[in-house]
Amino acid sequence: MRNPAGVGPGPGMAAACVSLFAYATAVFITPSLNNELARSFEASLGMLGQFPMVLMAGFLLGILLTAWVTDRVGKLPVMVVGNLLIAAGALLFGASVDLPTARLASLVVGVGGGLSEPAAMALVTDLYDDARRTSMANLSQAMFSVGAVASPLAVGWMLDTGVDWRVGYQVVAAVSVVGALLSLVAAVRGVGRLHVPRSSPAPDAPDAAGAAAWLTPTLAWLSLGIALYVGAEISQSTWQSVLLERELGASPALAAAGLSLLWAGLAVGRLAVSAVARHLDDVTILRWALGLGTLFQAALILSPGPASALCVSFLLGLCFGPVFPTIVSKATSARPGRSGAIMAVVVASGALGAAFFPVGIGLAADQVGLRPALWACVALLALNAAIFWRMAVPRKSPASM
Repeated sequence: MRNPAGVGPGPGMAAACVSLFAYATAVFITPSLNNELARSFEASLGMLGQFPMVLMAGFLLGILLTAWVTDRVGKLPVMVVGNLLIAAGALLFGASVDLPTARLASLVVGVGGGLSEPAAMALVTDLYDDARRTSMANLSQAMFSVGAVASPLAVGWMLDTGVDWRVGYQVVAAVSVVGALLSLVAAVRGVGRLHVPRSSPAPDAPDAAGAAAWLTPTLAWLSLGIALYVGAEISQSTWQSVLLERELGASPALAAAGLSLLWAGLAVGRLAVSAVARHLDDVTILRWALGLGTLFQAALILSPGPASALCVSFLLGLCFGPVFPTIVSKATSARPGRSGAIMAVVVASGALGAAFFPVGIGLAADQVGLRPALWACVALLALNAAIFWRMAVPRKSPASM
């Protein structure tokens, strides 16, 4: 598919992938450094849990702005601004000398992510037709997973070699600037003016129904599914380094790098589903991913040592991998002309889950211990699996088989 200026989806896909990679490095450098931040800022687990809460508060603010502007001015200009805000927030976090400044930096990063991530995902769903949408959504989110792998690995290497942890935030800022430049280049080349794919319905025309035309019960269930899933995913990601070091006796460097195993599994899971998504319906993918994920989450909490925990983390990541992009693809496929607004609703729901569950688990862990508190993740995944096991599987038309 090409736009009127003759520009194919390649530049837009590249900008989306790098933007997702950059945001992931910004999100997951902080949880991988939780033990170092606790020592530097003399913070309890409940105080550390405020970082994802503040990040997601900023993310929600960014999403509100995204929902208002993306379907009017295009996704790529929004991605440029979002990446630059992530860079500014990362630099501020690296220079922080106290918790209030670090929280402000997390807020700025969150606003940038709330602009760049949903805009990048909406751009991907616009670039490809129905046959490839779920595959390419999983592929682009695999790049987010790669960033989530790279960030903890880099932190583990820095701690092992004695490099100041603050340097990591400077690297995140540099990557985000690259994402902004690629988005700007793609916008200049005309990718931001792409038409909706020919096989998709035409953009919605204004009508009396307004928002009610696309705010459906199915979208509500998908939004709840995203909230439960992201709550579990970010909670486990937030507390993985603490679980490994404090509960399982891992070294600081291994504890920091251990988060990379979870997200390596996510990357592999997304790449695998991107290859087979054309042969499986979205509901079936979500049923099995969440059902098996519930079992592996429980196994991770029960792990007797760091080696077994890291192995189970990878398996848990495999199950986590396709959930977010598959829900996004299912939500936006019905109304491509409203992709920006629908994306904002779905991603905002995920941000709510990420805002409240990690800090709640941190506060609970201060009282009862981290392992008992993490059973909340099992409950979230089990409830989510139940939602999709009750959801009807759509029948494929002969043309799609």
